[in-house]
Amino acid sequence: MEVSLTRIVKSELRSAWHMQQKCFVDIYLKYFDRINPIFNSYQKFVRYFQCVDMYWIIADKKRVGQIWIGIKGDTARLARIFVLRKHRNKGYAQYSIAMAESLYPQCKSWQLDTILQEKRNCHLYEKAGYKSCGAQSEINKRMTIINYEKHWGDSCGKQNSRIL
Repeated sequence: MEVSLTRIVKSELRSAWHMQQKCFVDIYLKYFDRINPIFNSYQKFVRYFQCVDMYWIIADKKRVGQIWIGIKGDTARLARIFVLRKHRNKGYAQYSIAMAESLYPQCKSWQLDTILQEKRNCHLYEKAGYKSCGAQSEINKRMTIINYEKHWGDSCGKQNSRIL
């Protein structure tokens, strides 16, 4: 399996926005949440592009998803990761997270949030070394958002591995 990340450029934004819309429809139909990215206009998507680093997830020379990273000081935020339905469950997200982390060696702390009820997502992040920091917010009766963190180095000075 050949997986890589390629920076999304301005001329690709319309295509990237369409992929996001396609990837999040099933989440909306499951949770009926008003915070779903399908409600983001193209103009709002362009504003995100100006604030975060957006990458295509490329597998076997095909665009299969995206990963977005926001940086503030030595803290990174895994702002969004998604994979087209037909390419899910192949390890692309796992590889992409590890690759994204290696692109930002200056970041000592990583944060993300996800849907608590999406056990596969929680498992993915926990497998990648993220730990729940306990913060949760209920979006509606079906959906709760949970926050995760990952820190390079613990109080003993040991470093966590960044190897794929």
